Amino acid sequence: MAGFFSLVALLLTGLFLSTFVSRCRIFLGKRRFRYRRVRYGSLVGALVAFAIVGALAPKVPDSGKRIEAGSASISSKTSASSARKSNPESIEYELATIDAGGYVPHDDIRVARLKSLLQQLSQTYSGTPQQIGDQTVKAQEMLKDRGVQESLVDIMTGMNQIFTTANHKQDYAGALAMYVELRDKGESNSEAFKDLQDLVAHLGG
Repeated sequence: MAGFFSLVALLLTGLFLSTFVSRCRIFLGKRRFRYRRVRYGSLVGALVAFAIVGALAPKVPDSGKRIEAGSASISSKTSASSARKSNPESIEYELATIDAGGYVPHDDIRVARLKSLLQQLSQTYSGTPQQIGDQTVKAQEMLKDRGVQESLVDIMTGMNQIFTTANHKQDYAGALAMYVELRDKGESNSEAFKDLQDLVAHLGG
């Protein structure tokens, strides 16, 4: 139906415009009354036809509502993203990703191993699990600068074997510094920790 009235509107518009063409004006000029009636009649008819087409045309959803709907969707995603950021990964998982040089699944054996080591080391040394993890990463970086490659798991495993008693008083950073120096002198991982164990035993630690 809207198509029909659109056609009518176009025809009437064309008729209205034709009244401005000189030949048509000459043709209609003999009867001035008919000339005016055709011009104004076609104009009114075209306007009415366009009004009917507008009424019959399908309604388009309001753009403001579409924007609000889109914003709601984006807001929900942003909230989910914020929730993930407010719930950071565990220390052991972050250490595992550093040790692997990239992504690791949460059930990776290194994650469980590092969690256990952090718990044991925090019982022997005075630092918190976060401090112990940060200091171990720093020691690993220092070793890399000296051309020595060693995993965080192996470093923390060796550090956990130096002292035979857990008294929360040992200086983790100090023991790590001695380990790095021994490795820098050319000792292997096992040799460096063996020397540290012998030193602690000699001192009665």
